[in-house]
Order: sequence, then structure tokens, then C-alpha cells
Amino acid sequence: MALLSITPLAKADDADALPAGAQPEYGKMPMASEGSNPRLERRLSLQTRHRQDRTYRGPAGILGFQGGVPIFVGSNVDRDIYKAGGSILGFGGVDFGFGTVEIDVGYMGAPTHPPGMDRQSLQRVALGVGGRVQIPNKSVWIPYLGFGFAAQWWKYDTQTGCTLMVCSTGNSFRFAPGFNVRAGTSILLGGVAAIEIGARYNISFEGNGVSTQNLHFVEPTLGFRFWL
Repeated sequence: MALLSITPLAKADDADALPAGAQPEYGKMPMASEGSNPRLERRLSLQTRHRQDRTYRGPAGILGFQGGVPIFVGSNVDRDIYKAGGSILGFGGVDFGFGTVEIDVGYMGAPTHPPGMDRQSLQRVALGVGGRVQIPNKSVWIPYLGFGFAAQWWKYDTQTGCTLMVCSTGNSFRFAPGFNVRAGTSILLGGVAAIEIGARYNISFEGNGVSTQNLHFVEPTLGFRFWL
């Protein structure tokens, strides 16, 4: 009889030891114990949250970089003169979950071979601002669509004059405004980083004698994005 009377009490004590309200909330760490490192526990909590819920995306700071292959397009583009080049772009901003605001700085170089002239590199330095909308979901894929405006400085060191669509800048950089749209997808890596695969369509307006018309070029891109 004594054993029978003790057993229900033990079960009742077990139930009281872990009430439903004591369960930690999803994505949060339990209260830090004495002597623990609160900053470390917060970092671990954020990393765990990213791994368990891939829709969580901010607001958070972001940094990243991309490489691209610019290819001039248009009916008047002579492929014997204007070749595919290379570009690199670094960016930073804020991710709000379903959208981002970003600033970027980039460099582009494209080889050209005008008739009767030596090979020359068409160079571009750009400072841009833009944003994108994205679709957070529970998979590792986050599709996005974005746009941006750019202040550009072009340099093309050829003899005085223009070669179909690009003009000599006289051994200096000349300003031209630009606009771009981009689309692609982010592939999450553990929740705090992502590989980005996409493409960007750029328009550079005539500007200060840079070109005889608007320049159009597309860039397949590959890069990385990091959440801070």
C-alpha cells in the first residue's frame, strides 16, 4: 500500500517539473546560466533559427560580391570589335525579408579590336543603388527580381573619334548614367550565406561623349551573399 501511494506522487512531481509553459519558444535559447556568454548564446540562437526556418531573413545587414561576363547586345554590335569581358561587383545593404535595399560598387573591362587599331580595353567604374524583391520559403532556393540606378565612368583609350558606338574618352574617365534590372536565385548555405546565380541587363545612356547611342549589355553573374 505504501508503494502504491508513493507512485502517483512521483508522477505528479514529474509533471510539475516540466510544465507546458516552461518549453523554450521556437528559435530562442533558454535563459543564460551564470558564467555563460550571452553574445555567444545569441549567435548560436540566430544560427539555429536560420537552419530551422529558412523563411527568416531580417531585418539584417548583408554583404556580398558577384562576378559577371558582360556581353554587348544590339543590332549594331560588331562581334569582331566588341568581345565579352569580365566584371566584379561588391555590395552591402539591409535585408527586410521580402525585399532588400543595396548599394554597390563595381568594375568592368571588355576587350575591343577596332579596325586598323591596336587592341584596347573598354573600362567602366560604377557606383549604384537599388533593391530587389524576393520570395522567402522553406526550401534552400530564394528567387529574386531587382533593379538599380548607376553613376558610371567609362574609359576608352583609342585614337580620337568613335568606333561605331563607343567614343574615345581622351585617356580619362567620362560620366554616363545607367540603369539595370536583374533576376536570379539564391541557394542557401547553412542559413547565414548563399550562392547567387543570375543575370543582369544593363543600359548605359550616352552621357558625356562616351557613346553615340545607348549601350546595352547583359551579364550572367555568379556570387555570394552573407547575412550579418
